[in-house]
Formats: sequence, structure tokens, C-alpha cells
Amino acid sequence: MRSRTIASSLLTVLALAGSSPAGQRQYDFQRRELKNGLTVITLEDRSCPIVAVQVWYHVGSKDEDPERQGFAHMFEHMMFRGTDVLGPEEHFSLIRRTGGDCNAFTAFDNTTYINELPSNQLELALWLEAERMAFLKVDEESFFKERAVVEEERRLRSLNAPYGTVLEKILASLFTKHPYRWSPIGSIPHLRAATIDELQAFWDTFYVPNNATLVIVGDIQHDKAHALAEKYFGWIPRCPPPPKIKDREPPQTAPRKLTIPEKKGPVPIVGYLFRAPPSGHPDELPLEMLMSVLGGGESSRIYVDLVKKQKTAQAGLAGVFALEDDGVAGAGAILMPWGNKSKILKTIRQHIENLRKEPVTARELAKVRNQLLREEVTKSLSVANKANLLGQYQTIERDAEKANRRLAEIRAVTADDLLRVARKYLTKENRTEVRVEPQFASMLGSLVAGSKEDDVDEGAAPASKPAENRVARRGGVRADLKRPAGFPERPPAAKLLESVPKVVTHETVLENGLKVVCVPNDEVPFTTITLGLLHGAWTEEKPGTAAMAAQLITKGSANHSAEEMAEELEFNAVSLSGSATLDVANVSASCVSDKFEKAVELMAEVVRTPKFPKDEFEIARKQALLGLMISTRTPQYLADRELRRRIFGAHPYSRTPTGEPDDVRALTVDDVAGWWRTHVRPDLAVLYVAGDVQPGKAVETVKRYFGDWKVKEPKPESKLAEVPPPSSTRIFLIDRPGSVQSEIRLGHAAITRDDPDYFKGLVLSQILGGGFNSRLNKAVRIERGLTYGARGGLSADRFSGRFTASTFTKTPSTAEALKVILDEVDKLQASPADPSEVEDARSYLVGKFAGDRETPSATVSDLWLIEYCKLPKDYLDRYLSGVRKTTNDNVLDAANKLIRRDKLTIVVVGEAQKIKTDLEKIAPVEVIKSTEKEEKPSGDEVTGPDDKDDGDD
Repeated sequence: MRSRTIASSLLTVLALAGSSPAGQRQYDFQRRELKNGLTVITLEDRSCPIVAVQVWYHVGSKDEDPERQGFAHMFEHMMFRGTDVLGPEEHFSLIRRTGGDCNAFTAFDNTTYINELPSNQLELALWLEAERMAFLKVDEESFFKERAVVEEERRLRSLNAPYGTVLEKILASLFTKHPYRWSPIGSIPHLRAATIDELQAFWDTFYVPNNATLVIVGDIQHDKAHALAEKYFGWIPRCPPPPKIKDREPPQTAPRKLTIPEKKGPVPIVGYLFRAPPSGHPDELPLEMLMSVLGGGESSRIYVDLVKKQKTAQAGLAGVFALEDDGVAGAGAILMPWGNKSKILKTIRQHIENLRKEPVTARELAKVRNQLLREEVTKSLSVANKANLLGQYQTIERDAEKANRRLAEIRAVTADDLLRVARKYLTKENRTEVRVEPQFASMLGSLVAGSKEDDVDEGAAPASKPAENRVARRGGVRADLKRPAGFPERPPAAKLLESVPKVVTHETVLENGLKVVCVPNDEVPFTTITLGLLHGAWTEEKPGTAAMAAQLITKGSANHSAEEMAEELEFNAVSLSGSATLDVANVSASCVSDKFEKAVELMAEVVRTPKFPKDEFEIARKQALLGLMISTRTPQYLADRELRRRIFGAHPYSRTPTGEPDDVRALTVDDVAGWWRTHVRPDLAVLYVAGDVQPGKAVETVKRYFGDWKVKEPKPESKLAEVPPPSSTRIFLIDRPGSVQSEIRLGHAAITRDDPDYFKGLVLSQILGGGFNSRLNKAVRIERGLTYGARGGLSADRFSGRFTASTFTKTPSTAEALKVILDEVDKLQASPADPSEVEDARSYLVGKFAGDRETPSATVSDLWLIEYCKLPKDYLDRYLSGVRKTTNDNVLDAANKLIRRDKLTIVVVGEAQKIKTDLEKIAPVEVIKSTEKEEKPSGDEVTGPDDKDDGDD
């Protein structure tokens, strides 16, 4: 039976690998090179009237001067600051005006600029990208402001976050010569020491057409897109080839040990890292598959051993991180607080040694193949994913055609290949042992002493505002570059697309009351199945019950134990999980299309016959507590939690679906099983099937597995507490000694989607805090450089809505940032918005409508929202009409009607002794000690007994 199952699975891989007709490529792209060296890749995808435009520059953190770490990341920001004809906010505003979005990211080997917008706006995106490739303005004011923003990002992601600096410490140990030894985020001291002339020289060298790839994917035509690429980029001159990194990291010849003290993270992390082949190396794929066998899922070797059998770890995982010049393979575990680190490391070593001794089993190999096959299919689900895939392969491996060979390469890997790479790379000499160890004494010390300025600025000299806004002069062949005759002087924007594609759905109600809705789409051989449950966490008596129940349904059922279910799911590459929000609960599955029936069968089993085993419940509870132990140490969690509690009082919206630590401790198996059996029933559910399956087959399959699902009990009733009326504006200051940043939140309860003013509120929200060019982000980030981002506006849930605004900033500017937010609210209520602001907001909301519904699963999200919020069937048409009709006077009326400026709840998380006095000038302040709010392990939970280094193997 087993061999037949494996054979069947392999046939599936073979069939899907060759699912395109003979001679047809999975990604039928065209690649051309302009005379200036710019590589242009186009791919036609007519499934939705949108286009993804990405520019991949082959420059990343590895190309930086060791004393100027962060330059590539700096240009991720600076490239949006405009040219001589384009203002510092216009790239964002022009893209958003069409209903598009844009962004960028920096990695070790590349910096990538991303645009996604309606396909008739392709020329706009090309014009904007050509402008900054040819004429980027590097000036003192832009550098000063964007550097401050990058510093806030550094504090947010690294200096003020649990485990935020672990990666950079690992890199510095693994790489001693190669510039992979630092991370892309950058260094505050290095950036403060830099000049705009140094930045300009970096741009002159690396941001050139012959070091870039332009990728265009979407509702386009190849020849027209290439002609437009030639029009907008062909005149930019070829530049000298950028220098290549000459340093190569020497092979590791002896085992290393690295212990990382961690001041903010509460649980230990241990593991082993191995130098690995770079991206594109023939050994990369078999090593990736080998590490998946070791720790790639809940049926992997170390997860089963450490989490299920020994119960000493929260997670066991393994993987490969391949870069252009080098790679890293790793296996590790996130420990339970009492986990014995040395014992766990010994267990991981033993599993690694087993992989070196004998080949993986045929079933393990087939399972990994199926998972990778599924992963390749999901890369085709959106134009952005396709563009990213082609850009990555072309830039890092100089081989976009690899996208069309990948399935065959996966199919060709053998168990002997995995054994060979295990013996080649997973050696003792090539191994680095890593221990991340919480330092509770340091945590307590910061509570007493508070933060130091060195913590905030990493010891950098204070930044001073430039006396004049000097502009750096471009160098090289672009120094005196002029636009060619006929080149558009202003952005060539097309008219807004008004027509929106209609979605075809098929609806059936089974005899047991289960509604089945099908959304067919055969573009990609992939299907999602979603069982929407109308009763969410709002119905529970004990917080955390619904979320825990949903998590546990795959951990034991009528026909499978937890381990058997994990094996079955991962072998068939079926994703199946449950989740709960306060409003609803969901059970979701997805799979390659030929596994549709298997996915429905397994979903029906876990929904209808979950066992909720006590041992699995205990594992899940410990994992939840550890997750909360980490979360409650982040200022973001503390701020969000306090705001919810203050706004919603006894209403369920005052809590999270997972509950707090005391809630989780109080749960029992009977609580969880009782909630599921009471609230999960066919007459309180809708099942959605979206993707590559015919409606008739879908309904027939659902009937087979869900048709006899019946319940005898009457529908349960649940009552909701009232949302309390807001009180006068006041500040709740959660004291978090040692914080280098303050988190700021403010808000009050507001309207839901069925309110007549809701669509006006949407337009208002876009203007106030809905995007990069919103008033809040402009005032707090763009003009003052106080934050990485500020946002705000109205949002709606099932039973209530809320008005909120949020940001974060370094400790000394806390009161200033809060005051700026409040001032912007005051301005919005004082006078009508500029007509251009309203038009931009309307065009963004209408223009993005089609793109937001690119995939069938996105359509399901719409349908489910309409169902559980009891909105009219034509809600989406009303949405578009309501947005289009909103005027600037409507926005002013909505601002005064929907925002209670005099009844705001304000929450700040930061170092009270440094910010309380200034905050008191804004509103009354109540200080709350954060030590009373955080989840702390007890003494015997920190490490297990006899946690000694047991020597090497």
C-alpha cells in the first residue's frame, strides 16, 4: 500500500512538472538587452487588468564600504526623494493616484523597487523608474530626513525588539572576510558619519542601467512593453561596470561555538549552522530538500523528536539560506524555558549524523518533492510573485530561464544526492554551534537604570540639521545628462479604469444547511477551500478558547493521530489549519488541484471528528504561553493591548483571540472541545471552493464528505456586552524602562460598514493616514523624520468599528510626535480637505479595487465579509459608488462627526521618567508599570537542571 501511495505521488509530480503542452514554457517570458546594458524581461498575464513593474539593481549591503554600512538601505529610501522635475513625495502619490502601490526592499545582493498598478498605467511606472535611474537628486535635506527614518527603522526592528540583534551577531561569526558579515539594515554611526558626496558616488557606481534588470509582468503585450522600455530607458547611457566583490570567505576548517546574550528575548534558542553553497549551485536544491527532511515541518525529524516526543522545544526547524556568493544551512530549536540546551543540541547532532550515515526514505523524498512542487505552483498565483521570481533568478543567478527548469530539477534529485550533500556540508569542521541565552539580570538592570543615549544612537555623534540644502553633483557619464527630445516632461498618466471585472460564483445549499460557494478559476492548478464559521471568539466564555480549539483540530482526529495527520498533510502537500478571530473562525485548506478531494476529505475529518488529545493540548498551551512571553515584551503588543482594553471595556473586542497568559493557563481540554462541538455546525457555516476545480465536481465532493454532517441541538445563543461610551481625552503611559523608542496609539470606538457615512470615512482615512503621502505620514515622517511610519483612520469589524492613529519614535521626540498627530486631526476637522486630496483618495480606492481581487481567494474574502457582516449582496457596487460620490465637504462633515477629538484614549509605551513631563502638557497622564503586564518565566523555567556542555561528539 505504501509503495503504491509513493508511486502515485511521484506520478503527480511528473504530471504537474510536465503539465504544459510540449514546447510550452511555464513562464513564457521574453528577455532582451538594451544597448545600454539594461536587461528587460516581460511576461504576459491577462488574468487581471494590472501590471507589476520591478527594477532589480544588482547592489546590496555586500557592496558597501565596511565603514559605511547601510548605504544600499539608504538608497532604498533616497530613491523615492525625487529628481529635478519630481518632488520628494511624488513617486508615491502618482502611483497611488492610479490605485497602485509601490515599495522597495534591500537585501545582501540586490535592491529592488516594486510597483503594481492598473495595466493601462504602465508608462507612468516606466517614466518614474527611468527618472530616478537618470536624475536622482541627492541633497542634504533628503539625506537628513531619510537617515532619521532609517534610524527609527533600525531601532524598531533591531535595538528595541526581542532577538533584534541576533542575526547580525551570527553573521559576524560566520563570515570573517566577506561583507556578508554585516546585515542590510545599516549602522547609525556609519550613516551619521557619511556625506552626500559619498552617497552620490555610491549611486553613480551601482544604480546604472547595465547593473539593473527591468521586469514587467501582467496584462501587457511583449513587443509593446519592450518598445516602451526602449523609449523610457534606452537613452540612459551605459556606465562603467560596477566593481565586483573580490573577498571570498575561506572555508571553515574547525568547529566554532557562539553564545549570544539576549537582553529582550525571554526564551533560549539553540542550533547548528553550516556554511553552504551559494544560490544557483547544483548542490543548493538537494541541500534544501535534505534540510526539509530534517526540520521542514511538523512531520520532520527534529520537530517530531523535540516537540512531540521529548516535549522540550516549542519548535524544531531547519532550512537553507542561499546568497549570491555563499550560503548557510541550519537546524535548531526554540526551547521551552526549562529545556536543557546541551541535551537538545546533542539530539540535533544525532539527527544530522543519521542523515550522513544513510539515505532518507523514499517516502521522505517524495514528501519533500511534493512540498516543493506546491511551492512552485504558489509562485504563479500573482503577477507580483511572478515578477519577483524572474527578477531574483536573473539578478542573482543571471538565469531567468531557471524558472522553467525548476520542476524538472526537483524531479531529478535522488536520495543519493541528499546523502552526498549531507556528507559534504554537514560536517563537524564546517559547524557553528549557536546558543541565544536570555540575560534576565540585564533585563532587571534596565528596569532599574533605564536606557542610555548609547542605546538609542549606538554611540553615534548627534546629528545636526544641515545649514543649507546642498545638492550633490552627479558624476560619470550621467553628470551632464539631458532628457532626449520628445521625452515626456511630466508623468504620462492614463485615465482611471472605471470598469471592474465581475466575478462568477456558483452557490448551493446542502440539506444540512451548509452553504457551498464555488469561485472557479483555472489559470493556475491550485485550489483553496475555506470553511467560514459564523461563531468566532466573541462567543467564548473563557478567552482563548476558540483560537485554541481551531489550532488543535489537526492534532488528532477520528482516523489520524497528530503525527499521522502531519505526515499525511505534508506528504500530499496539503495545507490545512484552523484559526479564530474575534468575529469569526475559519478552517482553511489549499493544495495543487489534483489533491482537491484529499484536501476536502481531511478537512471534513478534522472539522467533524476532532479528538483534542490532552497531550497535544498541553503542547499547544505551552507554545501559546511562550509566544505570549515574547509578545508581551514588545512595546507594540503592550500599546495595542492597552488601547483595546481602554476603548472596549467588557466587550470582546477588548481582548485578542489568543487571550492573555492567565487566560491560557485557565483553559481545559473540556473548554476547548465543548466550544467546538457547540459552535461549529453546518447551519452556521459557509464552505468556499476557489480555484482550479469545476463547480459540479466541487459540490459533489463536498457532499460526499460533509453531506451527512448533522447536529440535533438548537443553535447556540451568545450575548455581547455593550461598547462603553468614550471618556475625555487622557494619556495612559506604560512605563517600559530601557526603551529606546516610544510606541504611540490613540483612538476610540467608531462606526461599522453598514453606517451611511462609512464610505466617506474610507476617503477621510486615506487622506489622514492611509498611505505614504497621507497627512500623518507626511507630517511625522517626511517633514520631520521622527518615525519610520505613521498611519491612522477608521476601520470596521463585525460588531463595532474604531478610529485609531499610531506611530513610534525615539524617546526624546515622543511628545513632539504625539502633538503632530493631534494637530493633524485638528486641521482635518477645521477646514475642508483640498479637492486634490479627495480626488487622490477616491482614485486610489477605486483604482486598486480590481488588483485587490486578483486571486480567487481574495474574492472569497469579499464574499465571506459580506456574509458574516450581513451586508447587502451588492455591497461591492455600493462601495465603489459611495467612494466615487464623496466630496471634500463630505470629508469635513465626516471628520467632525466620526472623530471625537475631545474623547480620545491615548496610549504611550516608553520610558516614563524621560517623557511623562512633556506628555502632561498635552493631556492628563496615568502611569502604568509595564512589569505588571509582562509574562515572566519563573526561576526554574529559565533552564533545565544539569544544563552543562556535554562535550562534542
